[in-house]
Amino acid sequence: MPSEVEGTAFMHQTHYDLIVIGSGPAGRRAAIQAAKIGKDVLVVEKGRQVGGVSVHTGTIPSKTLRETVLNLSGWRERGFYGRSYRLKDDIDAADLRQRLQKTLEHEVDVL
Repeated sequence: MPSEVEGTAFMHQTHYDLIVIGSGPAGRRAAIQAAKIGKDVLVVEKGRQVGGVSVHTGTIPSKTLRETVLNLSGWRERGFYGRSYRLKDDIDAADLRQRLQKTLEHEVDVL
């Protein structure tokens, strides 16, 4: 019988080959590997979305923001195009937020 948890319908199952607590880097890898070999896997996540801290507040957001600034400012290309090269003159919070949102949505979709 279907149930509702956080707005997502799922079927109750009484047996799992593997229960993974947390969908951070280690949990994600364990769940994917077990599923690839045909095991029934249940992932338990305390957050509303899969991915854990690395996807939502840690590594991926911080690296995305850094790379976005380097890209929009043209920092890496200045050696080739000259010191005044920039993709965008004024980088604001909306630019960073837009790129971060797209990146995080992609990561969650992949998971």
